[in-house]
Amino acid sequence: MHGHDSMAPSFAEMSPRISFFLDYYEKIICPSVVVIDSPSNPYREHILSLASSSRSLQHAICALAACNLRMKRKQSLGQDHWRQQPLELELQDRINGSSTRPAHTRRISNHPSSPDGQPRDSSLQEEYQHRSLAVSLLDQQLTDPSKARHDCVLATLFILCHYRMCESGIAQFRTQFAGVKKILGMRESGMETGNWGWMETLFTYFDGIAASINDREAQLRGGYLEMIANPSNPNHALENIAGCDSVLFKTIGKLGRLNMLSQHRSVMDESSPITNVRRQTPPRPRPGLAGQALVDFYNLHAHNFDGNGFASTLDDDSLFPLLTSTTSQDDLRTSFWTEWKAARAALQEWEFDPSRLVATLPATPSPTQLRDFGYISEAFRYSALLYTERLACPNLPSSHLNFQNLVSQVLFYVTSLEQGSGAEKFLLWPLFISGSECVNELQQSIVRTKCREIMGRSGYLNNLAGLEVLEKLWLEKEENGNGVENRDVFGGPFTWTRFMEGSDGEWIMV
Repeated sequence: MHGHDSMAPSFAEMSPRISFFLDYYEKIICPSVVVIDSPSNPYREHILSLASSSRSLQHAICALAACNLRMKRKQSLGQDHWRQQPLELELQDRINGSSTRPAHTRRISNHPSSPDGQPRDSSLQEEYQHRSLAVSLLDQQLTDPSKARHDCVLATLFILCHYRMCESGIAQFRTQFAGVKKILGMRESGMETGNWGWMETLFTYFDGIAASINDREAQLRGGYLEMIANPSNPNHALENIAGCDSVLFKTIGKLGRLNMLSQHRSVMDESSPITNVRRQTPPRPRPGLAGQALVDFYNLHAHNFDGNGFASTLDDDSLFPLLTSTTSQDDLRTSFWTEWKAARAALQEWEFDPSRLVATLPATPSPTQLRDFGYISEAFRYSALLYTERLACPNLPSSHLNFQNLVSQVLFYVTSLEQGSGAEKFLLWPLFISGSECVNELQQSIVRTKCREIMGRSGYLNNLAGLEVLEKLWLEKEENGNGVENRDVFGGPFTWTRFMEGSDGEWIMV
């Protein structure tokens, strides 16, 4: 289903600056976000087609391109540590209302500001202006059910999600994916209708990865994971747009739920029907509001916005009965081990199928590319096995052979990829999961180097955000001696969680 914004300029009528950013997106970003680029690359073919008639999408692309250009410029200047990058903080934190963020999660800015509080860097002002316009236009569309169904709305949300991954990798992703799920419901996407596209596939992937890291259950589950594993169209297959085998991801996408069950925490009862809840509309800035006044508006209403165009009233939990509401601790324990064994068996039985993969790719891969597809999926598989091992043995130290054997397998495949491989940029989740169990300098050095290399090529800051969490975790192990963590002072199975506490949003490792 296609749709457009009112009064959207055609490409021929665009300002030179907007044309520049769209060209940067097409030439630089589009090839970098798939394994094998081709004329049918949906980031280029589908998104740019929609952008020709959508102002919200044009501004979202401009924000992403400006951010990516800024990150790569800083890389070239050697400003490779994200907390020392000068610019983004005062304004960004104020827009998000996160001035109360704890010091250990707040980035540092020493960039001189003008008297009205605006940073002097005009390119950053331009980036935030595009982002604010995209969010404002998007929110107008979301208040109208007939417009909310349009492809350009989903595409704008998708590009803003990329913007957040590029800008920091930290945002209110849970709220965003809950909203995406409602839009997909309005569009009747899913198993029953077969109405499915590549953005649905990637939103489901992003949500599953975010859930596994952020102590929650995925919003897009059940039939969404079935559609990922059985795409109706080869162009919608996960492999070329995320590196990971789609059948394998059907199991990985359930790990967040398994984590919740392991802690005897609430999970959704999948057998209950979904009910529709009317979306409440957040306040909108009046037309013409700009500069400090716009910053103050977003700061004042920060509790209503997540920075992606969705109001915080989109809370998915209200739509589902909780399995724990009538479930005893014994039943929860039984549910955990039943689902754990099913996941473990699926991960152990999965095998890379080159013939199935070739049928889903836009071009015939070289032998090296085909091998790399297998290697990256194996890195995901062994990371998922490591994840399940930690759930089963929450109190064992990382140095235990149960963990170290799996860490070695992940790092073997990570380091076996062709240098500069098109698949390498999708390694952040395996690097993060295996990195959390690393116990020696050699292992940590591999993870550190790979994260920095991926950041250097992609310009997406979520790679360094994930690495920073790992650096804190490694430092704690070193200070405690012998690689032992403080597992007795924290309830959950994953030690990384406490280093993410207090941040204004979720972390995404894709």
